[in-house]
This record gives sequence, structure tokens and C-alpha cells, in this order.
Amino acid sequence: MRSAPWLGLLLLATPLAGQDSLYRYSIRRDSLVMADGVRLAITWWLPTPRIRGERFPALLELLPYRKDDSFYARDFPLYDYFVRRGFLMAKVDIRGTGGSTGHLPAREYSEAELNDAVAIINLLSRHPASNGKVGMWGISWGGFNAIQVGMRAPPPLKAILALHASDDLYHDDVRYIDGGLHLDPYTLEIDHENGLPRTPAYAIDSAYFRDRFEAPPWVLTYLEHPVDGEFWRHNGLRYHPAELRIPAYLIGGLLDGYRDTPLRALEYLSDTVKVEIGPWVHDWPDNGTPGPNYEWRARAVEWWNHWLRGMPAPLLAEPRLMVFQRTGHGPDRRLATTPGFWRFEDWPVRGARADTLYLVGPSALRGAAPAAGPESAPRMLRYRPGFGVMGGDWWGEPTGDMRRDDAGSLVFDGPPLDGVRCLLGFPRVRISVVPGAPLADWTARLEDVGPDGEVALVAGGVLNGTESQSTSSPERLVPGRTYQLAWSLHFTTWVFQPGHRIRLALSNAQFPMIWPTPYPMMSTVMPSGSSVTLPEVPMASAYAAPSLPSPEPRRSRPDVREIANDPLVERTTYEPLSGVTTMEWYNRSAWWIGKVRYDNTERETYRTRDGDPSRSGFLGIETHRIRAPGRDLFLETTMDIQSDSLAFHVRFTRRLSAGGKLVREKQWVESVPRQFH
Repeated sequence: MRSAPWLGLLLLATPLAGQDSLYRYSIRRDSLVMADGVRLAITWWLPTPRIRGERFPALLELLPYRKDDSFYARDFPLYDYFVRRGFLMAKVDIRGTGGSTGHLPAREYSEAELNDAVAIINLLSRHPASNGKVGMWGISWGGFNAIQVGMRAPPPLKAILALHASDDLYHDDVRYIDGGLHLDPYTLEIDHENGLPRTPAYAIDSAYFRDRFEAPPWVLTYLEHPVDGEFWRHNGLRYHPAELRIPAYLIGGLLDGYRDTPLRALEYLSDTVKVEIGPWVHDWPDNGTPGPNYEWRARAVEWWNHWLRGMPAPLLAEPRLMVFQRTGHGPDRRLATTPGFWRFEDWPVRGARADTLYLVGPSALRGAAPAAGPESAPRMLRYRPGFGVMGGDWWGEPTGDMRRDDAGSLVFDGPPLDGVRCLLGFPRVRISVVPGAPLADWTARLEDVGPDGEVALVAGGVLNGTESQSTSSPERLVPGRTYQLAWSLHFTTWVFQPGHRIRLALSNAQFPMIWPTPYPMMSTVMPSGSSVTLPEVPMASAYAAPSLPSPEPRRSRPDVREIANDPLVERTTYEPLSGVTTMEWYNRSAWWIGKVRYDNTERETYRTRDGDPSRSGFLGIETHRIRAPGRDLFLETTMDIQSDSLAFHVRFTRRLSAGGKLVREKQWVESVPRQFH
């Protein structure tokens, strides 16, 4: 560790009601030297001691998301909150990213990254301002690596806090959602930003080209590992639960793609796990949408004070699970506030019961299995590869009316309800099928049909048919053979209101979330042996309702000025003559940090064809323009992935310009054999 601060900024704290004045602090940029000589860029947020010799617990967040430009504005309200409450905050760029030196690792959560994290934690514990105790925290990537570093148990690391993170890198991350190939906008974003120059100088030198610009894109790594196994499970908590022995605070969202992990953790971790699940998307509980929100940072301070300072923590006396119970609402992609209430619960929930509904006849759900004859007659399911767009990009956003997707599905409806049905848990589907092709995905959606006919999504999940017996040893299906398939939908809470109907929708497509399987087909679903099991719970909890702190205003950096932050533009089109379905996303942002201007655009286009779903494609283009005094850099990344029945054909291109002139172009062209997707 060297002492050469880039920036020193003294900020004053404002008192909060019921508290003494908060800490003043300084912010400094620095670097940490690893054993191999790599320098990791770090920003210190240092509380100013009130008394001589005062020491502070340290909190670490380790990310590749460029703390000095892309995440510069994002970090301030988080770090400002915690440092003012007496925590030594450390934000570090992963090697080969942001302001750090070194070669870009070959994958996310690499051994180099996790080993660096352990070394950083040991350094933080010996910092002159540290009390020797360290916590690791973060959302998404920062939650992933907090869990994985916690499994390595460096002695100074006393607890972790992970928001929106996964314990299963294959099944529950953004590369292979539910076992199906997924090309997320993030796939382009991370491989694009990995090609940006090192901050703060943005030098275009030999080290930059060697370590970043010419580093292979991660999308190729993941396409080349299409099967679950050691590559994915090596650091997965789901497969090594005994390795996490320190306290873990896990926060998730009902509309987040990683919502299942915290609930699974309650089953395999000790009493030192605390779980909270709110109604939001992949965002923070104090300002995430849809609400309602609460001040999670205040509860986090209580958590850290207990494990890093030895102070009492009333939240540890609460039941281990706090969850938002949705009471049902119509489809609304712009939902701002979710109807419902917070509840404390045990896990499993007291009084929970499994209620099974059976597929009956052509389109009914009933409480009794179908009788022989017309009630158990087979149903034919035509594969419609362009359907699924209403379900969203990754089971992670408010959804609109599901009737468009249901038009490409088999639907089974229960009768109008004469009372409420309260769900909290994992619905489970069993279906008896005869597939029409060797590759077939099966989507199940649990839905709420209102009296007006509008259909809201309650829960969903996909099963890759080749993984029906084993995710690590998939086998192509045999058309004409009968298979008994069973899988869980993602965690949900919901109340079906009187007069509403419960619907199960089944299809072979979830576009563009899951890459379409290649063969046109007609499959058979047999009601006999097919059902959906609902996790019903009492409406009233056995515990008193939570009392949660209201969100506090977020403070912002004085040297950041936002120019544009356009809302995401999304468009879906269907061409009847060609049978082509196209989904397009576009957004743009621009901002100033001091005297440097940043402009970012991103566009993704997904296409598939009714008659030949093997010919599906993804085209993503992202750009960054960085204008500093005397500098004008422009990076454009193009990710073009097209498929046929045998392979995924990838053309990935980086182009760097300076002052309007092309400096260098690098292209990767590969065809990756298509096996089980």
C-alpha cells in the first residue's frame, strides 16, 4: 500500500434526528500493490476521528464497474451514508478494469479477483484507521463476490451483506437463465466497458492494448461452457454451503432475476443469515421500483455495528425472513407502488400447505385429477419461437398484460375464486409431454386472470428439456417418447382475490429471454400426470408487522452534472409475411464529471423466425465518447451473434478512435458448436 492521494475532499456531516452529529470525512484515491506487482485502484472514504486513537471498521466493495467514471455518481450516496456513520469505506476496481493495472481476468469472479479480495481484506484490517474488523458488501456483482469471498473466510472478514446476488452461477445468473442460453444487454455492456482505457488518464499505450482492448470478450468464454458443472459450481454457495460460516445479510427483490437465492440460503445456512425480500427490480430498497421502499442503509448500519463493533442489533432478534406480500394487482409495466404489506416469517412459513391443481380437459385447472376420457385427452402445443416478450428480459421487471404471450401457449384456467388464495414460496409444475424435437424448452407461467380479462404474471420459470434428468449431464430429447417433467417456478408472493381465476400457461418459447431452440415442432401435453402446486400460506403472519425506517434523501456529488438519462426505448414488431419477430432496446446517457464529458449509447436487437427458429440472432452496439481537455476518445463495440441448427456464429468487434481518427480495430470471429440450447 502506498500513500499518494489523488484527491482530498473534506465534507461536513449534517445531524439526523435522534443522533449526535455525524462524522466528517475525506476522500482519497490511492492504489494497493498485490503480490505480483499489480496495482489495484482504490478510493478511500476516511472518517475523521473525534478522539485521539479512534479506529473504525472497514467495508469493502470490489467491482469492475469503473469507480472513477461509470459508477462515480452512483457511489456517492452510498459511501457518504456509511462513512458519516463511522465506517472506513474502500472502493476497489478489479484488476484490469477501471483505474487498476493488470490483465483483464478471463471471466467474472475469477480466482485472481477472489485472491485479490482476500489480500485487500488483510490490508484493510491493518490500515492505521481500522479497528481490524472488515465487512464486504455490494449489489449484484458486489453481492456475488462478497458471498464467494465469505466462503474463503479470511480471518478479518466478520460478516457480509449481499443484495441481488446468486448462489448458482449457471442456473440463476444472466448467462444461462433457468438452464437456457440468455444474451442480456449486460452481455454487451460488460464486454464493452472492459475495453475502455484506464482511469483517470485514459492513456492509449501498449499496456492498454495488451491488457484490455485485445483481451478476448467474456461472451466467448460463456458460450464455450454451455453445460453446468465444475466451471460454474466451483465457487457456488448452493453447492458448497458449509463453506460460508460468517454472518450473511441477504436482500432480494420479487422482480429481480436473483430472487431465489436468499430463500434457498435460509434452508442451508445457520441462524446467522438474515433475509429481506421486497417488491423491487434489480435495485436498492430505499429507491428501487416499484415501491414501497424503506431505509435499508439504516438497517445495514445496525448489522455492521453488531458484527464489526459488538453493539446490540435489534434486527437480529427479528424472525430471519422479512418479505413483502403482494396482494394482487392488474398488469402494469409502469407500476410505481405494489399493493401489499410487509410480514415477518419463519422459513418454511408457519401454516404453509401445498395445494395442487390438475390440468383437466382442453383448458381447465381443477382440484381433482382428470378422469379417463375427454378430461385426459392430449393437447397439441405448437412451438411459436417469437412469443414470450411480455415476460420481460430476465424475470426481472414489471410486466404488462400476458394475453399476447398466452396466445402462443396452452392455457388452463381455474374457476372464479370465491375467496382469497395467499401464496408465498415456489410454485411447482409437473407435466407429461411428448416433445416434437430433440431440443425443446418448456416455459410455465402462473398468472392471475382478472374479471375484466386482463392477465397479470405471478411467477414463471423455464426448463431446458435436455436437463430434465440432470443439469450437468444433459441429453437430447427423443421425439415421440413420453417424458415426465418437473420444475419449480421462481419465488413469488401473491394474493388471488375473489372473482379472479388462476391460470397456468405452457409454451416452448420465452423470447428474447431464452435463445430459441432450432427446430420447428409440435409437441403433446397430456393432462393426465400434469399439475401445478401452489405454496399457500395464511394471510396473517404469526408475528407482528415490521416497523421499517422511511427512506432518507440521497446526497449527490457536487462535481457531477447529468446531461441526459433517456428512458429505455423498447419496441417489438412482427412481420407476418416473413414470420420474423424483432425486439429492440435502445438507451442513451450523458454526464459531466468536472471537466470531462461522457456520452454512452446502447442498442440491442433480437430476431427469430417462425418457420426456421434456428436462424435467430442478436446484434448489440454500444459506444462511449470521452472528452477531456485535449482528448476526444470514442470506443464502439459490436456484438453480432447469429445461429443455425449447428452452431452460434460470433463476430465481436472493438473500434477505438481518437480525435475522430481510427486508432485500432480488433475482431474475434468464432463458431461455437450448438449442443443443448
